Amino acid sequence: MKKITVIGAGFVGSSITYSLMLIEAADEIALIDINETAVRAEVADIRPGLSCISPSRVYQGTWADTADSDIIIMTAGVSRRPEESRLDLIGRNAAIARNVARQIKENNSKAVVIVVSNPVDIVTRIMAEELSETSGRVFGTGCLLDSARFASVLADFLNISEKSVRAFVAGEHGAGQVLLWSSVQIDGHPLTDWLALHDKSLSSEDKNRIAKDIADMGAHIIAGKGRTHYGIAGCTAYIVNEMKCGHEVVLPLTRPLAGEFGFSGVCASLPRVLTKDGASAGRTDTLTSSEIEQIRQYLCSAAALKV
Repeated sequence: MKKITVIGAGFVGSSITYSLMLIEAADEIALIDINETAVRAEVADIRPGLSCISPSRVYQGTWADTADSDIIIMTAGVSRRPEESRLDLIGRNAAIARNVARQIKENNSKAVVIVVSNPVDIVTRIMAEELSETSGRVFGTGCLLDSARFASVLADFLNISEKSVRAFVAGEHGAGQVLLWSSVQIDGHPLTDWLALHDKSLSSEDKNRIAKDIADMGAHIIAGKGRTHYGIAGCTAYIVNEMKCGHEVVLPLTRPLAGEFGFSGVCASLPRVLTKDGASAGRTDTLTSSEIEQIRQYLCSAAALKV
């Protein structure tokens, strides 16, 4: 991969840039921010010793770098404060998203755009609309981090290795998230089969406790250290690496719906096939009727929210 441009040099953008450098994601990684003092400092912090670690060249970029980028990663926006939900960021970050999309359009970029900025479902919708993109070339990290947290919390609850757990969260990266228990596999076995094999069980109360732990995790991290950035940086680097390698992998990503559940335009995370060209339409054939209804309820409220 030739070039990746990361927009936003805050904690999330700089952590993503550093992660991309470590995995040698591209020959060039351009970091852009309106605060030029901050972006220069981040580049200076990342670059020392770089040639000993990675051949990737990290530098302060400009909007012109978007023109020939393979991937653009959107992290610009204000961060969530301890007392805020992700939806509290809508007004401030919607305007930023529109300006970024305008700059991408003016530079005639054909890059795949990965949206990280919160609220990620709404920012993804805005950028897809502004770029007139409906094919999945613009998509967001969606519920990938929530899914990683699902696997982590469930592994701790069952006292097993996190690496053995595969689990998805769908719907909103936020209060409207839906844990897809039907997706859970442990050591390649469906959850119900694995529980029976190991003489274990999960009650409704257990599942509710796990769901609450996952939903509250971001707020707890922010309360403890003021921000979250490492988890999403790792998830974004994973997405980019899979695209670079040309792998096709199913991940819970967000993009405008294309008729799923009778909705179009509104963004939501669903299991999707990630390719080097973006994220596919949602795969809903494995969802249970209860999961479908929960996602539909979120979509009804999301569709009514216009920004």
